[in-house]
Amino acid sequence: MRSVALVGVIYALLALPDVLAVKSNDFKTCSQSGFCRRGRALSARAKEAQSSWKSPYSVDPSSISIASQEATVTAAVKSSLYPDIKFGLELRIHDDGVVRVRLDEIDGLRKRYDEAASWALVAEPRISSSVSWTAGKKDLRAVYGEKKDIEVVVTYEPLRVTLLRNGKEQIVLNGRGLLHMEHFRAQTPAVEVPVDETGEPQEVLQVENVRAWFEGDEEDAWWEEKFSSWTDSKPKGPESLSLDITFPNHGTVYGIPQHATNLSLPSTTGDSPSYTDPFRLYNADVFEYLASSPMSLYGSIPVMHAHSAHSTVGVFNAVGSETWIDISYPSNKATETHWISESGIMDVFLLPGPTPEEVFAQYARLTGTTALPPHWSLGYHQCRWNYVSSDDVRTVQKRFDEEDMPVDVFWLDIEYAEDHKYFIWDHKTFPDPVEMTNDVAAIGRKMVVIVDPHLKRASNYPVYQEASEMGILVKPKSGEGEYEGWCWSGSSSWIDHFNPASWDWWISKFKTSQLETGFSWLESSEDIHIWNDMNEPSIFNGPEITMPKDSIHYGGWEHRDLHNINGMLFHSNTAQAVSGRSDIPKRPFVLTRSFYAGSQRISAMWTGDNLGTWDHMAVGIKMVLANGIAGMTFAGFGIFSPFFRAHAHIDTKRREPFLLDEPYKSIIRDTLRLRYSMLPIWYTAFKESSVTGMPILRPHYVMFPKDTAGFAIDDQFFVGSSGILVKPVTEKEKKEATVYLPEDQVYYDYFTHHRKHITVAAELHQVPVFIRGGSILPTRERPRRASPLMKLDPFTLRVALSKTGTARGELYLDDGITYSHQQGELVWREFVAEQPQKKITRISSKDLASAKPESAVDGGELTTYDPKNAFAKEIEEVRVEKIVVLGLNVKPSSVKWEYVPGVAASDKKEGTSSVH
Repeated sequence: MRSVALVGVIYALLALPDVLAVKSNDFKTCSQSGFCRRGRALSARAKEAQSSWKSPYSVDPSSISIASQEATVTAAVKSSLYPDIKFGLELRIHDDGVVRVRLDEIDGLRKRYDEAASWALVAEPRISSSVSWTAGKKDLRAVYGEKKDIEVVVTYEPLRVTLLRNGKEQIVLNGRGLLHMEHFRAQTPAVEVPVDETGEPQEVLQVENVRAWFEGDEEDAWWEEKFSSWTDSKPKGPESLSLDITFPNHGTVYGIPQHATNLSLPSTTGDSPSYTDPFRLYNADVFEYLASSPMSLYGSIPVMHAHSAHSTVGVFNAVGSETWIDISYPSNKATETHWISESGIMDVFLLPGPTPEEVFAQYARLTGTTALPPHWSLGYHQCRWNYVSSDDVRTVQKRFDEEDMPVDVFWLDIEYAEDHKYFIWDHKTFPDPVEMTNDVAAIGRKMVVIVDPHLKRASNYPVYQEASEMGILVKPKSGEGEYEGWCWSGSSSWIDHFNPASWDWWISKFKTSQLETGFSWLESSEDIHIWNDMNEPSIFNGPEITMPKDSIHYGGWEHRDLHNINGMLFHSNTAQAVSGRSDIPKRPFVLTRSFYAGSQRISAMWTGDNLGTWDHMAVGIKMVLANGIAGMTFAGFGIFSPFFRAHAHIDTKRREPFLLDEPYKSIIRDTLRLRYSMLPIWYTAFKESSVTGMPILRPHYVMFPKDTAGFAIDDQFFVGSSGILVKPVTEKEKKEATVYLPEDQVYYDYFTHHRKHITVAAELHQVPVFIRGGSILPTRERPRRASPLMKLDPFTLRVALSKTGTARGELYLDDGITYSHQQGELVWREFVAEQPQKKITRISSKDLASAKPESAVDGGELTTYDPKNAFAKEIEEVRVEKIVVLGLNVKPSSVKWEYVPGVAASDKKEGTSSVH
């Protein structure tokens, strides 16, 4: 919410603020975290012991049980450190080849948190009924895949799980022997040293600690831990989980967002590491974060891709607690990682690939795809902390219209709410919120209003009073009463969204009609959508600006167990509330700051409270790419990001684009119009992502997985499958940009239509955007004030011929508001250019929804589809008015339009063409 970025020419700012960087002392390093210290110390002991090191965990072969109807196997695991402690191992092979590996403590003093996956998974995966396990004397094995090229091997002693393809190791769990599940135990009283008659301590026989070689000889922060002025009581004692995951034949890894760093993850251990601390996953309010750091930020997705020129694999480690990840590259062909989590069970999904597309699909089947958003949400969002009144909002809208600048959404930050009591308007400044919203909506625009998770503890705040009476607020460590912290509202409490009783209640708060009992947001409308900020949760007087880990949630779980999941439940329930306000459900727009695996099904996110410097703009691109790797692809901050919003801090001067002097104002206007002309491309990319799980912004390795020179490229990207290549300029006073092009294919400048060059002009008004040969791009070129007004506008087709004279592209359309597309109310067309004869180029179109019903919509195959559906009829007069063909060697002597049966009526309309 306090972000100081950002909109401008591509990723440039309207103004750069003079602000300070993050206060690093507010946040822990690994050396200040007891369980991380213990995990790293374990790794250090293993490294020192080298070949003599052996994991104490092993499988009891006599306990193996293989399911008869499905590819599931269970076994008992024991540790030579603690022979009396029992562990249970389970492996499942899913229908699509994903392997799930679970390890939990059995019959322990307490139950370990095992619900992280249930929040992340979109549904319980289907277990294969065709794969079978074979138990041998030394290991368990399963071979599967169409070519029988995938093998899973579970070695008994020591326990080791290996995924292989064609005999080559792809992923290895516990290959380095760093697996350690700290079992629950009773706290032993401190030993008192006896003294003799003179008061001198007597000599005590020291008994050798047989576990010291593995665990260390000290109880390091087992039962209590201090950080700054806070004390974590740790009532359950040590319960961390250490696990090494190795990729023996993959020398590059990506993912584990959110971090401000390179897309290709730098090393944290080994020779000359890039960072000295591990990457940390712990959702935190890191105001004005560093532009290069492994420290935790607002969201956490424990997903990692490992890549080589031969294959791509992935892991999803379903854990909700604080996690640190060390990365090292012992060679340019291998990667070693060490995951250290504070609590929870081991629940790891091995994604076998072997291509980037298949890894994305495998992860999407687990946690879901990006929700197809409302169409208007892809337009430009104007925001600041804060627009101060209803008249202020109206004036800003008026100025956009006067300057012919398109905009779709106006945002309100925390000052709209009376005393920061969300849902309650401050009538001194917003006396007519419904009328104000209606004025915005009259032009097809929307409002987004912030609703934060902290509830002001006040007797005149009905939302808090209802939550308190229902007992659905997070409790302090005692388990009694309500946890009290400090945030924008002052003294506050937090809804426990893990409590099922909170769900329907929270949804009811967004109703715009009077409830039989209780409060609802009557001064609202369906044109108001929601911004969920501060949902890590951010607590100003809490340790690391968040909730104490020993706070209690529903079911008796401590906050430490589920911290990283907390924010997702808040924005998930908000999205359901926004969608359910009307009789006909409409797609919600909810922006979240905190997120977890599965958040992509629900919300968009932005890159947080950065400094707005050139360095932050550069790393912001890398962060958006990394989020896309982990499924959270509706992200960003600029014109060539999926999410396009300008925001400013309350202490900055007004910086709306219409306030700029010339020529900058015209540059911004042209940039905004460019975004709107390309909305058909963006919406089609979102449709593809919602079905396949592929990211919208695609880094080089996804497009060219065998090009080793491009594995680390993260300063240029492709937009979906459209063929658009973007090279953002993120250096001050830069006047040209160098583009990396690995293939023997023609590229065209998007604006001049000239064939590409490696080095291109990049003045302030110039955007390095290219069209890959072989692509067809549908755009709408008529300037409008907002995207809904473009619904019946005609299309322009840019046909960029490949070296062989061919091209293809897609266009997806639906009403952009409801879920009627899932019942077949849509238009999905393919455009193809080919040269059946030497001097003839033919451009044709066909209905893809009829040809590929299984890929037409998110959520499953179209069971019924009529090309003349209601939406198609609604836009049947829409036509292609212009075709621009790039790559012909000579200007054609004639252009002929021909109707082919089966092609939509819109393709029969006359139009114009131009050739380059």
